[in-house]
Order: sequence, then structure tokens, then C-alpha cells
Amino acid sequence: MKKLLNSVLILLLLSFQNSFSQTFEISEIFETSSVILGNKLNKKDFSKAEGSPYLNKNFKSGKLIFENGKTYNVLTRLNVGSQKFEIKKDFNSEPNLIEIDNSVKVEMDGIIYKSHTINLDGQEIIAVLEDCIELSNVSLYYFPKKVIKMPVDTGGANAPSSGSSSDPKPKWADANEFLINKDGKWYSIPRSFKKLLAKNIFDQKLLKKYKKANKLNLKKKESLMALVSYFDSI
Repeated sequence: MKKLLNSVLILLLLSFQNSFSQTFEISEIFETSSVILGNKLNKKDFSKAEGSPYLNKNFKSGKLIFENGKTYNVLTRLNVGSQKFEIKKDFNSEPNLIEIDNSVKVEMDGIIYKSHTINLDGQEIIAVLEDCIELSNVSLYYFPKKVIKMPVDTGGANAPSSGSSSDPKPKWADANEFLINKDGKWYSIPRSFKKLLAKNIFDQKLLKKYKKANKLNLKKKESLMALVSYFDSI
């Protein structure tokens, strides 16, 4: 109910805007709702971890696209670690950390992202996904994801840390995956064909036949899009 109220507040606010040119202020769109999580970015989430939590460190040209058709041009980047976007009006403005719901699409560098509530292996999470292809019965999504890998304990657990820059640090590591939604159920796509068969997402005989007739690559978006299109059509 709270998320629905937030979405309604956003849409009501936007309905009073006379235009969606570059004359708007970021605060005008979000400050009256809880979409803005704060004007200061979160500095606590593994700020000392090596690597980057971002899909791309640089801000990219993008758009916020609302259900009522309103569109706002922004600069944006995706914090994959927190599954939240950072947006700026221009390169000289301060970034704002935002959280979107399913009433808002974010276009970044020509790719559409949306927030989805997904259930994988009995765990329900909210994730920002790239919409690869959405069809009647089967759809494909890309889940840009990163996880923290902690330093491996080498046996010196009792030794106090020296605090030097050479001490092992946690690292951001890519954990991207493709997801399929078939008949309302979510599946993570393994990179092994044998494991894909074991998931029983598709009829095993037809899947084997498809693989034999096509160069199926479970790591490539285009290959998976073709697979999804085939099974949606039969």
C-alpha cells in the first residue's frame, strides 16, 4: 500500500508539470515522495572494498519514463551493489540516490531497466533488471549483479591486523545472470546445458532438439532471446 501511495504521489506531482523539458529540477520530481532516499549518497556499503559497485562508473545519458507518459532526461548510473540508481540533472549537479518501483522505467545508454519483484529458490527479492525480451508466455531478463567477496583466511586469524595498505580487502565481484520468467515463475539460467535440462523449464526433448539445430550459447543474450522466442511460439 505504501509503494502504491508513493507511485500515486509521483504521478500527481508530474501531472501538474507544464512540460518535461530541461527546465525541471530533480527535487521537483522526487522530494514530495519517498522515492528519494537522501541527497547524500550512502557511504557505508563497503566503501573500502576494492573494485566498483557500479555497472559503469561514469554517468550515462538516460531517461526516467513514467506510466503516464512523462519523460525526464537525466544523467544516471546504476549502483549494482545496492540495486539503486543515481541521477543528476547535469554534470555539474550533485547526484541523488533513488529507488524505483514498477511504475517507472529507466533508460540508460539505450537500455531499458525496471524494478521487478522476483522469487528465486524460495527467496523473494526486488531487483533492477534489463528487459531483454518480454513475450506472452516466456520472457528473458538480464540481472546485473555484484557481490562482495571477502578475503580468504590464510591461517593467521590470531595475528592482529597491521592496518597497512597490503592487508587483504573485500572485493566487488561480478555475479551477473540471465533470468527467465515462464508462466509467472522465475528461473535463473545456468551456464551449463546439463544444468539447464535439470531445471525442467522447457520440455527436455524439444530443448535437446533445439540445441542440436542451433548454436545455443547460454552466456549470450541474443542466443537466449532466440531460445525464448522459439519456446514462446510453440
